[in-house]
Amino acid sequence: MSAVGTPNSDRDWYQREENFRLMVEAVQDYAIFMLDTQGNVSTWNNGAERIKGYKASDIIGQNFSKFYPEEDVRSGKPPMELEVASREGRFEDEGWRIRKDGSRFWANVIITALRDEHNKLVGFGKVTRDITDRMLAQRALDQANQDLKTEVIERKLAEQKLAESEQSLRMLSLHLLRTQDEERRRIGRDLHDSLGQMLTVMKMNLESMAPLTGDRREQIVKCIRLADDCLREVRTISYLLYPPMLEELGLRSAVPWYLDGFAARSGIRTTFEVSSNFDRLSRDTELALFRVLQEGLTNVHRHSGSPVAHIRLSRENGTAALLIRDEGKGMPPVIMNGTGHSHLPPTGVGLRGMNERMRQLGGRLEVSSDKQGTTLEAIVPA
Repeated sequence: MSAVGTPNSDRDWYQREENFRLMVEAVQDYAIFMLDTQGNVSTWNNGAERIKGYKASDIIGQNFSKFYPEEDVRSGKPPMELEVASREGRFEDEGWRIRKDGSRFWANVIITALRDEHNKLVGFGKVTRDITDRMLAQRALDQANQDLKTEVIERKLAEQKLAESEQSLRMLSLHLLRTQDEERRRIGRDLHDSLGQMLTVMKMNLESMAPLTGDRREQIVKCIRLADDCLREVRTISYLLYPPMLEELGLRSAVPWYLDGFAARSGIRTTFEVSSNFDRLSRDTELALFRVLQEGLTNVHRHSGSPVAHIRLSRENGTAALLIRDEGKGMPPVIMNGTGHSHLPPTGVGLRGMNERMRQLGGRLEVSSDKQGTTLEAIVPA
């Protein structure tokens, strides 16, 4: 009887070992070699020669610390890696390694402790892979992501600054509009109370002199009529600057009074409609809508060529609206941005001022225009 595991099985084992050795030596993409317990190179494959640049005859017997940058050698990294591998069974790391020609490459390194059947350390197996391209690609990706984050942050900061600038401009615009309204009120009162009173006194004095002037009576009468005309003009200007009727009776009463004067001055016929539920609004809202009425009718008079202007005040669904519609030639397409309809055309200081008044009240200004005329509507919360 023959024993199990003799010549044939030994030959199989040696054949397998030889095949494994040939495979390791033939690997090109990985540096696979062994170290003794002191870290000296004891085997070397083709992949190690390709990656690190050393031939087997150049490196066998040399310490593997030759593969590390000088700063790592000074810090004791090579023996530390062997100590960790010996204690824990393996060590893995990524970092810079040095080729024979001094050039660097980024390596993935695995060191495995090798022990015999008695658990005695007999050396180390070391596998090194060149992953420089992957590292550079990852760094490029990380940099791109960082650049993108920086760009997003910068864009957000720019948007924030723009929003702050717009808010500052709106606050400045509101301040200017309020200052303008207060100045109009002051000038209107000064004209009415001071100049108006002086013209009244002058007219009265002229009237008292009329019976005593004899042949100069006709000149005095002319002066009286001139003083009377000046007095009416001053009152008209003062009321237009800041109509007392607006504060006393509200927009519903101030609009027809203003339309009567506008029709007399411009020759444009006006119509006025008001919904039955249109009551008093806040002082700021009524003033803003009245200014829109003034500016809107000024535009009708100057630009539209319309013989008529239709005005409507309405109140519904928590909003109040002032509508001004003419039957003129309409706005040029270039002003309406080529659409014939827009919330607000891109040009026009007057329109911008009206729109800003509405925005400050949480409302909006809408403009539409065609060959049949132009419609402007100011809508504010009631």
